[in-house]
Amino acid sequence: MKIMVTGASGGYGHYAINYLQNFAPAGTEIYGLVRSQEKANKLSASGVIPRIADYGDLESLVAAFEGIDRLLFVSVPNTALQQNIVSAIEQSEINYVAYTSLYGLDHEKFGLEQNHRATEEMIRQLGIRHTFLRNNWYLEIAAPQLKAAVKTGKLDYLSENGKVAWTLKREYAEVGARVILSDQEGEVVNLAGKPVTYLELAQALAKATGKRITSKVVSPQELMNSLSASGLSPMDTQLSYLYQDYARKGNNGEAQADPTEFEKVLGHSLTPLPEAVKKVINE
Repeated sequence: MKIMVTGASGGYGHYAINYLQNFAPAGTEIYGLVRSQEKANKLSASGVIPRIADYGDLESLVAAFEGIDRLLFVSVPNTALQQNIVSAIEQSEINYVAYTSLYGLDHEKFGLEQNHRATEEMIRQLGIRHTFLRNNWYLEIAAPQLKAAVKTGKLDYLSENGKVAWTLKREYAEVGARVILSDQEGEVVNLAGKPVTYLELAQALAKATGKRITSKVVSPQELMNSLSASGLSPMDTQLSYLYQDYARKGNNGEAQADPTEFEKVLGHSLTPLPEAVKKVINE
């Protein structure tokens, strides 16, 4: 069996390939799709068979997919590029696709839900077996604010009730590896952690570091000022604020998230929040 992971040099792809190398039965050939010879050389050194293609070049994708049986399709935030990948799948012998979609597609998710809904429908139209891995947010997204909070000793937040069901990127990738190998899941696998407030996130950070982390509800302007003063870059300041505002507004499916299905597919419990936070701030 020949399994390919797209985006093989990215964080999710890297983790997924490592899990495949650990889990795959003897005789499984693991391929990684990358965009440059330099990245291909790194894959080869790790025992993975590289294929080079550009998502904007359909012919290169068709050539890269030749002989592949199963595809772990790691999404990108561009519907036109994903259309190329689906078109290349259609011209290949790939018989099973696991696609990294987005949890809570019925809710507004910074506009990302539109790309994923469109891509899911394109994959359905292929008429081949598929699974949509509806991943929620990576805890790594909160890393800049968490690291800043370690330095400043505070993690302020906009709402006592706003929640986000974070989980480590590597755990989403482990599910991806297990699903593409087993081919036994249904069309949709909902993947989200236990919903937590920003206060609970601050408490987990305190436990992870052994440091005192203060927290309080602040106004939007106070939060922006606090984030900027903490040493975050303008981009990280804006992203940290956007996710806090997302949690504050609610109506996003986060509070209803249930990790049961996630842990069932994993075959083990998710990493406890303090331990997960410790991993993130040490990376």
